[in-house]
Amino acid sequence: MQALEKVLREAKVENIEKEKLGGRTGPWLITLDGGTVKQRAVFRHVDRRRPQPTPDSYKYDIAAYELTKLLGVELIPPVVERVIGGRDGSLQVFLENCIREKDRKRKRLEPPDLKAFSNALEGIKVFESLTYDECQDADDLWIHMEDWRVCRVDFSEAFAPASELLPGCDITVCSRKLYEGLLKLDEGTVKSALKTYLNEQEIGMLLIRKGLLVKKIKALIGEKGEDAVLF
Repeated sequence: MQALEKVLREAKVENIEKEKLGGRTGPWLITLDGGTVKQRAVFRHVDRRRPQPTPDSYKYDIAAYELTKLLGVELIPPVVERVIGGRDGSLQVFLENCIREKDRKRKRLEPPDLKAFSNALEGIKVFESLTYDECQDADDLWIHMEDWRVCRVDFSEAFAPASELLPGCDITVCSRKLYEGLLKLDEGTVKSALKTYLNEQEIGMLLIRKGLLVKKIKALIGEKGEDAVLF
């Protein structure tokens, strides 16, 4: 991940395609020349943070990625802050050899290990509830076709200052690594890492949801047993 972050931050911009990707916020497709490696990336530049009425910001994407690093999990493709074409924004690895969950369903592609794949999808709900972003949007869930790893993109509308868990996003399982990360996550570390991207209220509510998630997962373990909940 660090190597990819370095490429995203430092590699020369070889090409900018502003109309290639479409989407509501008009992200750009960037081709980077890292010398020995070419890397495609997605540049998002909309920055409408709270308290604006329709928040949508690349800063929230970066905050979500930095949060995964604090938790010790790899759920989001690397993303960094960078200036491109005179605009501030986030630059994220473009997913190659991947398929959206909605396209996987449409093509009726089945994973080699259905239980592991189902756990991975269900486990992402924990992080979606933590960040208070849309639950299981099939446009934002991507599958690496070589090994069926699942990742999640687009947190530009996340981190609403809500003091409850995400409605309609029932949690049944959690990766052991993510659960351990939640247990270790402390207020000082979160504030230090995310204060550039989130305001005090957003951070405060994030910490409240973290506590609720730990309580929820502990209750599930008490009810069903650790092996049935953690994977």
